[in-house]
Amino acid sequence: MEDQAYSLRWNPNPPLGVSRLVTFAVAAAVYTIIAWLGVIALPMGFLSVSALYIGIGFITPFVLWFGGWGLVIGAIGGIIGSGILAGMPVALAIPFGLVVEWGTEIPLLVLYRLVAPRLGVSAVGRDIFRPKGFLFFLVVAVILVQALSALLGNGMLYAFGFVPADALPVSISSWWIGNMISAVVIGPIILGALTPVVERLGLTVHGIVT
Repeated sequence: MEDQAYSLRWNPNPPLGVSRLVTFAVAAAVYTIIAWLGVIALPMGFLSVSALYIGIGFITPFVLWFGGWGLVIGAIGGIIGSGILAGMPVALAIPFGLVVEWGTEIPLLVLYRLVAPRLGVSAVGRDIFRPKGFLFFLVVAVILVQALSALLGNGMLYAFGFVPADALPVSISSWWIGNMISAVVIGPIILGALTPVVERLGLTVHGIVT
């Protein structure tokens, strides 16, 4: 199976080149801007909580395509875009971005790299418009990962004092629903349209970082 080439191991082939580094930098810039816009466009009244965080629809493909570099992209966008630019102090934005981004993106990457191929599903979302590929995406990337995102994100905001305890049910459910809508609408479009192109250009990361 072709997707056996994708794993979480160190894979020196194909090597990391300038074109890939430029791609990762552009993706980081795109996600940072979209993360910031996603937070300020439809705020829920709490810092860094959005009713429709469109960034999820972009970072999901980035993680599937770019592996460990997708985690770096997520951290940059989470810390700067949905943290610092949204008004969160730097000292809080760093742990907030790392916990929320990596706490959800690492499980996503592990499940897609290790479990998906065993079930006959593409590790990079190439089969998103096929029943099995979409079902796996729906369960993992939409329902489970976004539930984890809502719990981790609001847990951090509660610990920082930005969300009161009595508002947690509304904040968590709004975060989860908004993220699921973004993930299930935007994610498949990007994966379906661009995954073949990204693979054809040799930009996908086959191992953990190369």
